[in-house]
Amino acid sequence: MIKIFLLLFATLSFGQNLKNYQNLVERSDRLIYNYEFEKAIDLLNSAIEKKRERPEAFLILSKIYLWYYLGSSNSSDLKQFEKYSDSVITKCNEIIDEENDIHILYLLGNIYKYKAMMSAANANSLDAFWATKTSVGYYEDVLEIDSTYYSAQGGIGIFEYALTFVPSFFSWALTFTGLSANDNNGFELVKKAFYKGKKDKIELQFHLAKLYDEYLSDYKNAIILLNPLIKEFPKNNILVYQRAIENIKSKNLYKAKIDLEEILNNGHPKFSQTISFSKFLLGDVYFRQNNFEKALEYYHQFLQTTKTIDYTGIASLRAAICYHFLSNPNEYRKYTVLASNGNLDIEDDNYAKELSLKFLEKGISKEWEFQIKIENLFLSGNDKKVIESVNEIIDSVESNEIKSLLLTYKSSSLIEMNKFSEAKEISNKLKNYDLQSSFWIKPMAYVNLAKISMSEKKFAAAKQYIRAVSEIDNYRRKNQIKSYINKIKIELKDK
Repeated sequence: MIKIFLLLFATLSFGQNLKNYQNLVERSDRLIYNYEFEKAIDLLNSAIEKKRERPEAFLILSKIYLWYYLGSSNSSDLKQFEKYSDSVITKCNEIIDEENDIHILYLLGNIYKYKAMMSAANANSLDAFWATKTSVGYYEDVLEIDSTYYSAQGGIGIFEYALTFVPSFFSWALTFTGLSANDNNGFELVKKAFYKGKKDKIELQFHLAKLYDEYLSDYKNAIILLNPLIKEFPKNNILVYQRAIENIKSKNLYKAKIDLEEILNNGHPKFSQTISFSKFLLGDVYFRQNNFEKALEYYHQFLQTTKTIDYTGIASLRAAICYHFLSNPNEYRKYTVLASNGNLDIEDDNYAKELSLKFLEKGISKEWEFQIKIENLFLSGNDKKVIESVNEIIDSVESNEIKSLLLTYKSSSLIEMNKFSEAKEISNKLKNYDLQSSFWIKPMAYVNLAKISMSEKKFAAAKQYIRAVSEIDNYRRKNQIKSYINKIKIELKDK
């Protein structure tokens, strides 16, 4: 009888200890989303003291140091990540050897997902591919046991979407590893995982918000997803930064400015690169308001503080344009030259190099000045002023490229104001643009025609325009225009 009592006590005690451990881990996970890292680490250390053999606390520590590294590229954070992530794998494998625990399989999927992210951040492409393959393999193992484990589907969806952006010269790696890339399937899996899954809801909510932006240009739904997260975790710089991006793309520059200034004033020191990128975006906010002096101030701050070449090309080009409008030819030329030094794998930096070479050769003409200022009016949501400004100067513009750009902004503004007749007339002309330069005009004309057809409920015509634009392959702003196409395709379902 005593033996039975002692066995029962030991079992209850073990269960209580595990429950206390899990409670500490769950509390720490929520704390890190509000950037309360010191409190979280204290709780995790307490959890480890209780259950050193368990992997969950080490997984959260791995996530902390992954975030730290992504936020500041500090090599010491990379070492800590490697230490804790390797501990997760070791401890998970020890448990798996005894029982095929679905929860542990899911944790292995997560830790290899983090390893893939870290390898990608360090441009270790092959390591990133193999970590991705391993992560997906564990998620698939989870789904073999329980097909309704939707959070594992979300993990696979994140990869399926991300892999569509792999450069063509790495296509062999996709074939070799057996990984699939499908942006629509990736989006649907992440969406399903957020609404039906039980694990990692916060992370999936953030990823879904980003996909509403990147995949569908649906900034409204992205903001709807981000708002409650920011309300719950107001200190999270990445969430606020992402909402600032959505507000810029939504042409709500006032709200974007508030978010970006919040990051500059209260940014966590471990996320210095996020703070630096916020300076770049604040420069863009002022640039789009044609406030070139204020924009220049923040472009300088970005270029002086960034630890990466990403977006330094486009920031330098816009700084050069600011100097042009501020009548400083020496600094204009200096920054026009620097505009070629960005990350040419990034579309904006690649465009900056191309345009800067044109400006170095020919300078910024009066017509280009008009184009820059009117484009900024369009990007700041001042549609009425765009239409008025284009009407004032269009007859005097000699450059076919600039005339086509201005008419593109005008037709898009007319659509925003529900003035479809003139927008359609302009877009029908622009779809015949010969693509010699600014070669996104023609596909954008088809997109605008499809938008008009959708508003007029002429769904057959909309499908025809979408088919036409889908046949055009090589053009700039492809990711953005493709997201417009994806949104219209979804709206056309069952039509």
